[in-house]
Amino acid sequence: MKRKPGIVYPLIILISMLLLSAVPQHGICGDPPWRVEFDETCANTASAMDFSLSELQALITRCEKLQKSMEQLDESTRKVFLKRVLMCKNLYQFVLDSKKRAAESGAQ
Repeated sequence: MKRKPGIVYPLIILISMLLLSAVPQHGICGDPPWRVEFDETCANTASAMDFSLSELQALITRCEKLQKSMEQLDESTRKVFLKRVLMCKNLYQFVLDSKKRAAESGAQ
């Protein structure tokens, strides 16, 4: 015996469309812009040694700008992500300083 789709399938589709339209459209997967920037900037820490001096400096600058944009977040989120972006920035700064020292030592 075959069942007729009746009203069940159109109702499921309608509910799905309503639920999906209610999701905020901030960035990728609903993330706010500061979070997208954070993910892009701090995702490179594992390969920090592979970057050139100018790329490292650009990442440090992005971290500094990100720190300023996080100031208006709620206290709990701000504390967590400011600490995380500071750790990313410090790592990039350490790698940059190490590469500069190595270049100076090699040039002498």
